[in-house]
Amino acid sequence: MFGSVKKQFDNAHNNDIETIIGNNTVIKGEISGSSNLRIDGNVEGSISISGCVVIGPSGDVHGDINADDLVVSGRVEGNATIENCLSVQSTGQLIGDVKVGSLKIDDGGIFKGRSEMTLKSNLVPSEAL
Repeated sequence: MFGSVKKQFDNAHNNDIETIIGNNTVIKGEISGSSNLRIDGNVEGSISISGCVVIGPSGDVHGDINADDLVVSGRVEGNATIENCLSVQSTGQLIGDVKVGSLKIDDGGIFKGRSEMTLKSNLVPSEAL
């Protein structure tokens, strides 16, 4: 049912998706929590999750996202601050500025905005070299 998005999620995380916002669901407001979240419906508002957020192919988010990881197969219109990895799949669209640990865009994936890579704490600053 989840296809390649589930495979990518399983590879990156040991935890299961705890919350699913279904295809025919519309949420207006702020979503926050400490577990993994999958969105197949529509969300209008900010999302702040200490875990992974998966936007399924039918998912549509209008709002900012703060999470450990983000996988986009649907559409996101808003800014994203992602601690680890942001992945835009071939069917995904992300319109907004991002601040990420790493960024992956598959062929066919759309990203329109500015990106900023965060410095990992285990890297040596260039001044020290």
